[in-house]
Amino acid sequence: MMETKINGFLDRNQNQKGLSIIEALVSSVIVGIGFVAIFQMVNYSVNSINVSGERTKATYLVSMIAEGMVGYRDSVGGISKEDEGNVIYIDGQPHLKKIGSDPDKCKKFAEYYKDLGTGDDGCGGGPDTEIEKINISKCADKDEIERAGYQEFYNEDDPYNSGLGHAAGNKINKWKIILDEDQVLKCKSADVQRNTKDFKTIKMFEQCAWSGTGYACDLKNSNVLDSAMYLGRIQINLNGGKKRKYLYFQADFRPKMNDGGG
Repeated sequence: MMETKINGFLDRNQNQKGLSIIEALVSSVIVGIGFVAIFQMVNYSVNSINVSGERTKATYLVSMIAEGMVGYRDSVGGISKEDEGNVIYIDGQPHLKKIGSDPDKCKKFAEYYKDLGTGDDGCGGGPDTEIEKINISKCADKDEIERAGYQEFYNEDDPYNSGLGHAAGNKINKWKIILDEDQVLKCKSADVQRNTKDFKTIKMFEQCAWSGTGYACDLKNSNVLDSAMYLGRIQINLNGGKKRKYLYFQADFRPKMNDGGG
């Protein structure tokens, strides 16, 4: 084999002609497969981070609502600021004093929320039509919201008289606004009507071990030694209903005041 000299040095690579077309194509395919895999991993990572962030926010919201239920359990539903000083307790149950007549029976936070929408949720047995239970079954309509809920809830001219005028109703209304507007949690629409599997609900159940006059519990539980126990259930569905967040908690209880079954 003949060797040539270039500038006094032997050219030992004179027979190497470079890459063939097949070798170049195979190399391109290998590099392309690697880039496709990287892009898929990036897309999966972005989706995973997004879902994780939504689940974290859902956990914070659920904890906030549960802590609010427990922290405000002694608040009386439907009582205005003017009537706060007229609330008395009879056998552990709040009542509103009235001049010239018997006191009206009222309800603490958990019982008040449980009976919302039944027509027996207001103080004195009347309906409270200004507030309802939280049961959000569709995504918010961005064109209709325009933060109208916040304008109704927060009165800049008179902040002490904002909202519904009583602590329990204001608290429930605040939670509803936060969950309904999709400002914190993203909502994925399933169709043009905005019906979706991403829903948020807060339910309250009453449990007791016995029954008596005026005590018709939702669930009978022989392990409940008080007159009644109120169990809250919060559920938030995320990511088109694929991810769910549940929380069960004891919101309140009504002590047994005598041995007569309530």
